Amino acid sequence: MDGKDERRQWLMEVHAERDRLLPLRSEATRTTIGMLRGNAAHASQPDLVPYLNLTYLMAVKEGRGEDELMAFALSLANWAVSAVVDLAQHTNRTVEQVLDSYETAIMAAAEAEADEEDRADQADEEPP
Repeated sequence: MDGKDERRQWLMEVHAERDRLLPLRSEATRTTIGMLRGNAAHASQPDLVPYLNLTYLMAVKEGRGEDELMAFALSLANWAVSAVVDLAQHTNRTVEQVLDSYETAIMAAAEAEADEEDRADQADEEPP
């Protein structure tokens, strides 16, 4: 099977999965709005938000099953893309510039964390 056939097969599978999940779209959208309303209220506590999001995802999986979780994840992904596009338009930037700013912030945070770990390791190695 060549690359073109593999892509065609993959697209057929994606279309079939989309069609299978399509009946869950309305409920997934309502679930997304509920999660965003509840968890965005805690945006002033950024360390808490990932835990709230994970709790919500786990509750959907536990209470509604894998298909609902997949539909919810698809809804969240669609909302994320839309939010980035809206942010880019409202800030007169390209989507790429918005994503670059987030990626740069993540890299800077990772570098700062690594520096902090290095300092802690050096402090542990120094004699009292």
